[in-house]
Amino acid sequence: MQTGLVGPDRLIDEPDQYRLFDLPIFERELREWLPSRIFDVHAHTWLAEHLRRPIAEDPVELLFNVESVTWEELTVAYRVLFPGVEVERLALPMPLRVVDIEANNAYLASRIDNERSFALLAPELDASPEELWHQIVSGRFVGFKPYLSQVRNKSLEEIRILDFVRPAQLEVADRAGLLIMLHVPRPSRLADCINRDDLVAIADSYPGARIVLAHAGRAYAPEILAPALDVLTDLPNVLWDLSNIQDHDVVRLLLERVPIDRIMWGSDIPVATVRGRLLMLNGQRVCLTRRPFPWSVSRVGPEPLACTFMGYETLRALRRACDELALSREQVSSLMYANARALVVGALDGLTAA
Repeated sequence: MQTGLVGPDRLIDEPDQYRLFDLPIFERELREWLPSRIFDVHAHTWLAEHLRRPIAEDPVELLFNVESVTWEELTVAYRVLFPGVEVERLALPMPLRVVDIEANNAYLASRIDNERSFALLAPELDASPEELWHQIVSGRFVGFKPYLSQVRNKSLEEIRILDFVRPAQLEVADRAGLLIMLHVPRPSRLADCINRDDLVAIADSYPGARIVLAHAGRAYAPEILAPALDVLTDLPNVLWDLSNIQDHDVVRLLLERVPIDRIMWGSDIPVATVRGRLLMLNGQRVCLTRRPFPWSVSRVGPEPLACTFMGYETLRALRRACDELALSREQVSSLMYANARALVVGALDGLTAA
């Protein structure tokens, strides 16, 4: 492992734990199941110099403890997490209030090749369609990554989708078939009828836009997801990103109810490199972690919890659901590669045609 990723404040620490515990899990449970080529539809990269203030000062609680993930660190993280597997990526900025998103966008534009690496643009909330179109075309982005913490006149609990996914973004996305990677807000997530109403309105009004629900709409338990499926499965331009979904019942419910070509895997790096497990406890999100963090539950004492990477827990959940439903190798490959690849290539084609 390259030393640049090893240390208490970097992406992957405890090299002995990796060698003796994490890597055997990958070899035993994931290597033979994974396709030789995968596409990560959800990975964040930004530099420390892009931060106006420490990450922890953003109003949104985050499940990681690093102040940056460089392009090179992301590349190495793939080699560490998925040795011997070819990984293509859709890179996302870190679209927080504490981040200089203009600098972060420029950084992504300087690194992508639009062959094996692609990126989304973090939009300014008040940008016009003309300004956004210029940014998309000049930076060769395939869509937008808006985020709720950019909204300043409401509490996080009150923010709704249309507060940060603005008409200008939707007009541009609709025009060229671009992605909008959507972090569903509000405490009840997809169980909230306001969110469902907003999603239906967006999908119907902007049929060319591809609305990707990050973290399966933050439906970390089946009871959060189920109320939304009767409505959202009828929307062909609403897609589902499985990043950080660690409950196999959620994945299975999606695979049973949603056409498979609308579902795709993502890592959510840097969260994927945290050793821990995300679960829901009586409707509340809880993170168990090997290392203690302000936002997690951990063990007090000399013997830390035996946790592996959250990225592996996500893949464990996906594999279990696929196995229970007897999905074919071709279907698994669609989830892990072909669906995301087709999505971003379609967006590039749309830009060219527009």
